[in-house]
Amino acid sequence: MIPKEVLEELRARLLEEKQKILERYRKKEDTQARIGEEVKEPGDLEDLSQMTYTQELLDNLSSREMFMLREIDYALQKMDAGTYGICEYCGEEIPIDRLRAIPWTRYHAHCAEKVEEEGIVPTYPTPTFEATLPEDVEIQREDITEA
Repeated sequence: MIPKEVLEELRARLLEEKQKILERYRKKEDTQARIGEEVKEPGDLEDLSQMTYTQELLDNLSSREMFMLREIDYALQKMDAGTYGICEYCGEEIPIDRLRAIPWTRYHAHCAEKVEEEGIVPTYPTPTFEATLPEDVEIQREDITEA
């Protein structure tokens, strides 16, 4: 069982990391808007190539950060449900040192390796992380269309 003060420390770290990711997302949106304006009138092929590379980098960063937001929100949900700190692979308690190092982890270090080897993909209960995004953050995905 995780002591209450440690649980609050970990909750604060999760919320802090979530805030950092959301701030980077806002900055990314600003950068993408500037790139969009520059693409309208690129100086030369080298400029266009650099802008394309930057856009691809931002897109990759975004998918990684979206995954992290899901994991952080999932960890916060587990805290609320009283199941935080239990390895989802073996059912044993995760050491506090590991939780301090990676507060959103779902697994022991050795179980995480097994999960990766077995190709287990994390799942999330509903509601997903998007329900907890601040009102001023809007996620737009071009790869999803409405039916």
